[in-house]
Amino acid sequence: MRVLIATKALAVFDVLEEMEDVEHRQALFTGQIYDALSDVQLVIIDFEDVVEHPHALELIRRVFAEEEVVFASSADFLAEPDRWIDEARRKKGKLMRLPDKRVIGFTSYSGGTGKTTLALDTALHFARRTGRGVAIVEFTYGVSALHALTGLEMPHLFDLATQLDVEAARWKDVTLVPMDYKNCQDLPVDQLRRYLKEQIDIHVLTIIDSRWPHGLIGAAQREVDEWFVVATPRVDAVNNAKKLRDELGENKASIIINGKGRIVDSLALTGTERALDLPQLRQPDRFEGKLGKKLLSLAYGAKTWRRYEKGLIVRLRDRLTGRSTRS
Repeated sequence: MRVLIATKALAVFDVLEEMEDVEHRQALFTGQIYDALSDVQLVIIDFEDVVEHPHALELIRRVFAEEEVVFASSADFLAEPDRWIDEARRKKGKLMRLPDKRVIGFTSYSGGTGKTTLALDTALHFARRTGRGVAIVEFTYGVSALHALTGLEMPHLFDLATQLDVEAARWKDVTLVPMDYKNCQDLPVDQLRRYLKEQIDIHVLTIIDSRWPHGLIGAAQREVDEWFVVATPRVDAVNNAKKLRDELGENKASIIINGKGRIVDSLALTGTERALDLPQLRQPDRFEGKLGKKLLSLAYGAKTWRRYEKGLIVRLRDRLTGRSTRS
């Protein structure tokens, strides 16, 4: 039995020390709590004692709700410690190991490479496989590609960043933040940065979909862990991708070839170092996850991401088994 202590109340430690077969550890930073959740059965937490670093407290609350984590305040636990321990023991199964928080970006010098399609397929597949919060933030100069591909009428970045009562649209469990550049270009970058940082803090995965260069990308650039430079399999597009990768830094950017299929495509790619070749799909806008699965394997590592692909099957099986048992 493993207990996570996220409180400064020393009496909690004293009570747990007297219990047999109960291990405990303390974590007061949101990052520590997030990382420890998959290995514990009970969380004793006083939210006012928690330090919001590096994640927002709202993210922890969301995970508690989504995973049905057994948790109690120090006061509630100390009033009935045996009851809380028994309830945690009765809880079946374990939490899926939570994905590392990441910010990835799809970018290119030109449009038409499929950045937004890849961003949506990746986000939707992530949401389906992990059940965790994911957001797409768009940096464009013209019409919103997010709007075009989803067909949704939704609030744009200017209103989201300037009006507290406006919430971002959600589409199939993905938060969408489209850009209206004509309005946003007059906003201070620091104001945009604050809003985007709030979104990054409350989502496990944040995807930046950006043209390059972009006058406002400074609002998010420092947060990006890894850039994927998207190119089509043409000599000129590949050469541009190499230049952009070098501009962003090879240690932080890699090339992805989108739509590789013909024999002539291989000739255009000769001698080009890239992280991934994505196949041509007849209907990529169906967002079935065929491309997203490959991209998430690249972003998280193939071995790590396989856990989430398998994890969905385990979670569904456990839920079905639970239903049949209760019935």
